Amino acid sequence: MIAMAVFWGSAFAMSKVAVEAVPPTVAAFLRFGVGAVIMLGMVHIRERKPRAVLNGSWRSVALLGLLGVAGYNWLLFLGLSFSKASDGSMIIPTMSPVITVVLAACFLKEHLKRNQVIGLLLALAGSGIFFSAIGWGGIVEWNRIFGDGLFFLAAVCWASYTLLGKRVLGQADPLPVTAYSMSFGSLALAVLAIPDLGQVDWGELGLSFWLNQLYLSLFPTVLANWFYYRGVKEIGAARASAFMYLVPVSGLFWAGIMLGDVLQPVQLTGAGVMMAGVWMINRRLSDRSVSREARSVSERTQDRPTS
Repeated sequence: MIAMAVFWGSAFAMSKVAVEAVPPTVAAFLRFGVGAVIMLGMVHIRERKPRAVLNGSWRSVALLGLLGVAGYNWLLFLGLSFSKASDGSMIIPTMSPVITVVLAACFLKEHLKRNQVIGLLLALAGSGIFFSAIGWGGIVEWNRIFGDGLFFLAAVCWASYTLLGKRVLGQADPLPVTAYSMSFGSLALAVLAIPDLGQVDWGELGLSFWLNQLYLSLFPTVLANWFYYRGVKEIGAARASAFMYLVPVSGLFWAGIMLGDVLQPVQLTGAGVMMAGVWMINRRLSDRSVSREARSVSERTQDRPTS
């Protein structure tokens, strides 16, 4: 589970490196095109009739691909071309669960518990503190603000993907769902990338670029998802989800090491308040409810080791 958090966190810095060499749409397609091929190979090795386990959920799976793969990653990679990897690694992992709760309350009529309301207020306050630092010193970084706005929209896509995914995964195996949704999303990214392919000087792309793309396809895209669902199976959903708090930490670490990104003290304060809000939103009212959910999810994902 720690490896999962490290891989997912590293994706922000690695993706920033990619968009500095090629257009965002091309970088996103290369990552998920290769990732989809690997995932489909895993499905066909593991399942005798992989298409049958989707139980007629093709339309929902295609929508998952458009939201969680094409939409999310188009916005993520485009945002990285304007803003910092450190911003993305904080905004998306912390705001996604917040937006998920809001969407569930608005569209699914789910009742907000007291701890969730407190968490939402904390997360909003933290985001205000975080964004206030961008114009610190009298210089407004409009490109960075625009990029951070794209990160927020990416979080909306991921929250929508999460809500739809809960329904689909209640009817089908996570491995085929993820593989085929990734395939649909990759096709959409390919369409978006076509106009930008002519801008790429393929002969100038060195070995380091291709190794970076291979890393993105294999580790954050395939292995991290596989590790996460193995973790859900082995230790339960509640304990597995706790490791998600390491993703922003990992993202900040990699952005600092690879890109020299350093958050200002005000941003770190805002990030801490946002993470506290997310913790409040996810906090269970009792250990008994945690145990029940962990058991139920573990049973649903029995022998289903992927995302």
